Amino acid sequence: MKTKAIVPETAWGLGRSKLSDYIELTKFRLLMLVLLTVGIGFYLSSSVSNVVLFLNTLFGVACVGSGANALNQWYERDSDARMMRTRHRPLPSGRLSSFEAFCFGLTISFLGMAYLAFTVNVLTALLGFVTWATYLFLYTPLKRKTVLNTWIGAVPGALPPLMGWTAARGTLDIEALSLFAILYLWQLPHFFAISWIYRDDYKNGGFQMLSRSDHTGQKTSYQMFLNSALLLLASLSLIFIQKTGLLYLICALGLGISFLAITTFFFRERTIVNARKVFFASIIYFPVLWVAMVLDRMTGWTLPYL
Repeated sequence: MKTKAIVPETAWGLGRSKLSDYIELTKFRLLMLVLLTVGIGFYLSSSVSNVVLFLNTLFGVACVGSGANALNQWYERDSDARMMRTRHRPLPSGRLSSFEAFCFGLTISFLGMAYLAFTVNVLTALLGFVTWATYLFLYTPLKRKTVLNTWIGAVPGALPPLMGWTAARGTLDIEALSLFAILYLWQLPHFFAISWIYRDDYKNGGFQMLSRSDHTGQKTSYQMFLNSALLLLASLSLIFIQKTGLLYLICALGLGISFLAITTFFFRERTIVNARKVFFASIIYFPVLWVAMVLDRMTGWTLPYL
């Protein structure tokens, strides 16, 4: 009786599984959002006329971001094992060893920084290092020590559009700070919603989130509402700083007011259902506003009084 040659098929299956685990270490979906903001910063500072420079920037930032996310999971592997939403990640599940994750994260991080320095410019590489270092050496350990970690963690999360800006221009101009402010303020209601939905999970993981001690949700709802209001103002400031036009004004007002209204629902009734509404609203807000920036520039519908 003949037997089937299953070894190559099994080896391929194992290899494919290993590759998917490494991809999971990079937090791929989050990484795509990061690259989107890098692209917006690059485009608004000039254009995407230099395609090679643009692609080099995306590749370098992708490496730095992937490495940071992998090292973050390496550091938090014990906490992830105690949380329902993260216990199936490659490290707590045992599919990858801590040594594999650490070597992968460190190697790809410094590869990305070196790539940015040699193919883009030193300033962008420096911003990449600052983003990487604040994420790993400030935000990651502070998650176990203080509720301020959310505000601190929003800083490295808001730096990628500045990297896109400096990649295209070679300088860090004041106009880019409006992009930083928008992304910084967007993250706060987004992550406060997540921390409320999974507050018991975060407690099991040992993370000091605002929702952990906020049993009534009053502090969390206030922060959601406050930062959504500030986000609306920051998005409108782009009209004066970047000289965006009518299309962006309409989109920014519509998105900002809608997002603020949804956070008001949670402010009035602090339930998981309303927290999920804030979360999904933030997911819609983020890409639509960035697309509006690009389309506004393409149409050239300027506001004559600015």
